Amino acid sequence: MTAIMRRGLLLLVCALVAPPARAGEPSARELRDRLVDIDQWGLAGAESVARVVVTDRRQSTRVLEYRARSRRYTPRLSKSLVRFGAPADIAGVSFLQIQREDGDDDRFLYLPELKRSRRISGAMRANAFMGTDFSYADLDQRDLRQAAARLLPAETVSSFPCWRLELVPAAGTSPYGRIEVWIRKDNSVPLKWQMFNRAGVLLKTLIAREVRRISGRWFVTQCTMTNHEASRRTDVTIQSLVPRTDISDDEFTVRNLEKI
Repeated sequence: MTAIMRRGLLLLVCALVAPPARAGEPSARELRDRLVDIDQWGLAGAESVARVVVTDRRQSTRVLEYRARSRRYTPRLSKSLVRFGAPADIAGVSFLQIQREDGDDDRFLYLPELKRSRRISGAMRANAFMGTDFSYADLDQRDLRQAAARLLPAETVSSFPCWRLELVPAAGTSPYGRIEVWIRKDNSVPLKWQMFNRAGVLLKTLIAREVRRISGRWFVTQCTMTNHEASRRTDVTIQSLVPRTDISDDEFTVRNLEKI
């Protein structure tokens, strides 16, 4: 049996054995769609400033700072532009992402020293984003949008009752074989993620450290991604965030990406 056939069989099994939702509770598919909609980091209709600290196995740290603007252009898809201001060796580096329903998403990385941008292909989705423990796949949500979903027994995280959702990504470029997510029942914010490879080995864990409600929307404003393979972690703190619906579509172009 080929890898593609095994993957198709796994998706079919997930769909067939997923238990029905209890009366009054969302189904696995509804929870998956909520994850797409929640916009936990403000990359689908907001303006934000953030600080990122990467800590390696020797406890050495590297601090990155960025500003991001984003726009949701359909109910499920968004465009985002991230510009880095620190450290000095990456100041001016910018990243443009446009999610697509059919086909691969558009991803462009602008490098000031080259004075041009380059496309990040779907085959590079597993690569680390800007030297952090987040991959391009963690940012584009394609693994959520196209995943088979099933409910697992509910659990409590940090005293909050959570639904527990298993996702099996359908995209062939996914670095993950499956993903488990713990979702707060009161506001649908994901508090914990665990990402496994196709052999079932835990690769990374993402924990929400702070959750805030801003202008009626919930955001994860502090989180930690732990990379178990590399014994590293990345801490993200969103220092300011303003939800917006008026950011022009003209900002999310390669021409604007290359402006400095």
